[in-house]
Amino acid sequence: MKKRILIVDDDRQAANMLVDIFTVNGYLTDGAYSGKEALKMIKGQEYDCVLSDIKMSEMNGVELMRAVKKMAPGIPFVLMTAYTDDELLFEGIRKGALVTLVKPLQIETLIINIAQILK
Repeated sequence: MKKRILIVDDDRQAANMLVDIFTVNGYLTDGAYSGKEALKMIKGQEYDCVLSDIKMSEMNGVELMRAVKKMAPGIPFVLMTAYTDDELLFEGIRKGALVTLVKPLQIETLIINIAQILK
């Protein structure tokens, strides 16, 4: 059975690229362009993993993770950021992100990390 991943990034080009990459690699993949959109999607669909950018307008990735964990406590959450010294990165780790990845993403590493999480 294929695993379903939700990609969340307010950079539409980045989100769409990741959706394409994971789809080609055999996953059912949806994209959301904001935290609020992601929460609506999670209410209507069960996901096996969420991959979210940290820096987003309206709701950042850590806030999204907190909201998702209230709705679906067991869902694995992966955060990504271009800012390695960002306090949100450390907060994400403290609040339960399984993996934090630094942009630009190493696609092979990302796919391996997600595959291991979904085993």
